[in-house]
Amino acid sequence: MSREPAERGRWWRPVVLGLLLSGAAGCEGTLSNPEGPGGGPGPGNPPPPAAEKPAPSVRMARLTHVQWTHSVQELLRLDAPPTTLAGTFRADPAQSGFLFDNDARALSVDEALWGAYQRAAAELAGQVTTDAAKLARLVPASTATGEARARAFVESFGLRAHRRPLTPDEVESYLELYRKGPQAYADMAAFEGGLRLVIEAFLQSPHFLYRVERSTQAVQDRVPLDDYEVASRLSYGLWNAMPDDALFAAASEGTLHSREGVATQARRMLQDARSNKVVEAFHRTLFDVPRYAAIRPSLTRYPQVTERLGEYAARETSLFVRDVVFSRKGGYSDLLTSPSTFVNDELARVYGLSGAFTADFVPVTLDSRERKGVLTQVGFLASHATSVDPDPIHRGVFVSERIICRKIGAPPANIPPLPAPQGRTNREVVASHTEAPGSACASCHSHLINPLGFPFENFDAIGGFRTTDNGHPVDASSTPNINGETVPVLDALDLADALAANESVHACYAKHWVEYLHGRPSAHEDAPLVERLGKLSKAGNLSIVDLVVEVVTSEGFVNRHPEELP
Repeated sequence: MSREPAERGRWWRPVVLGLLLSGAAGCEGTLSNPEGPGGGPGPGNPPPPAAEKPAPSVRMARLTHVQWTHSVQELLRLDAPPTTLAGTFRADPAQSGFLFDNDARALSVDEALWGAYQRAAAELAGQVTTDAAKLARLVPASTATGEARARAFVESFGLRAHRRPLTPDEVESYLELYRKGPQAYADMAAFEGGLRLVIEAFLQSPHFLYRVERSTQAVQDRVPLDDYEVASRLSYGLWNAMPDDALFAAASEGTLHSREGVATQARRMLQDARSNKVVEAFHRTLFDVPRYAAIRPSLTRYPQVTERLGEYAARETSLFVRDVVFSRKGGYSDLLTSPSTFVNDELARVYGLSGAFTADFVPVTLDSRERKGVLTQVGFLASHATSVDPDPIHRGVFVSERIICRKIGAPPANIPPLPAPQGRTNREVVASHTEAPGSACASCHSHLINPLGFPFENFDAIGGFRTTDNGHPVDASSTPNINGETVPVLDALDLADALAANESVHACYAKHWVEYLHGRPSAHEDAPLVERLGKLSKAGNLSIVDLVVEVVTSEGFVNRHPEELP
């Protein structure tokens, strides 16, 4: 890291601080109240409104560390993302009750993070301005004077750094810093030294570190975002990065004022490889893929697998999601019911596939009499199991909370472990332990958890298919309640079909997308949109790509709630 001249710290920091704080009012916005259990109206929650409209949210959402990394790479036109610098940032805390890692309520800047931002800004500015090739990517050669070149740089670079055109006052403030460059960096040429100080300031500006939404003109019950604000919502929602040149051009031309204009850009962006990572990150969280790292089957009981089973299962889920969403243009039903997936030699053994397989992943179609969708794949099954036995309790809780959007209360304290089988099946052991009449466990397990977990009893601790358990035939039948509808099922295949045929299940999936793309918990204002998307998805009229486009073109995405007005 470059060393800072001692005399520099005495005078330039107040200038930069004043620049950074200008226009930074309104860092704290009002937040909606989370919905009650089940995502619907509850005590203290108003009924869903009839029309789609925006919900309250923060006006300044700090970039996540992933967004910062991608934005810096694109802003400075670096060959690789500055992941080493981002690795020095303190971790963001998880927000209780929110599934994803982009909740604006939790994305604050404390002293530790601010110091890391400052050090990263100094390091990056030094790298760019002391490397002629890197600097040439940002400042084309010109015969103009240094001041004229600096002004052109401030205006063009500032448009990208602030994600909007700079005001005349902002341009002058940055130029004031440029003129102090020779004093700050006496060992550099005046032009490069001035740009170094300017780039440091841009990288520390709240208009770079936050997505600032400055629109305040209310139209009835909403505040329309301007085109540049819509562009930023699109780029950070679909790419986790700053807008590209085409998106900036669309904002400049005013085409993001219309739903058609936003949809056109959204579909273009979803064809870009950067959207693959966002879609993968969404499903990685939704399907709890990080949990796969804890898969530790007993290698004595299951000698056909290795300690890398969790790693391979995560790769399978990633390839499966990408194939359904982008290659097949599929819908949520396909994620729940498709027998097609990707395997290597180890997963092929678990699935009982014949033929020659290697370490490379290849597409296969599993036996549709045994497998349907992501819930019958190794990752979900093996990550919800002990080292030797399947775990219908945690399998059922997962389906309830992630697939149905029905929260399960925390279990009581001091629950004893499951007893030894003593000749019984795994299902019999779990049922006797959790469904005893009058016990504290019975109410949840008998009606909410076990009926969703027992259909997976045909799958052992590594996700292998089985028809017997401890010498007895497997009983995978059940009668789960799926959002008020009691559905008898014979096994996991029936359950997958029942989930895919349930409108509320599709609405649950849409709700997750609304939360993720907005970076906030679902609010009652979202209910009409979620309900509409659930109907369309269940009817097979909405692919996952189409569903995402519907969210980012919705009234709630291109407008803000008037409650946030200063």
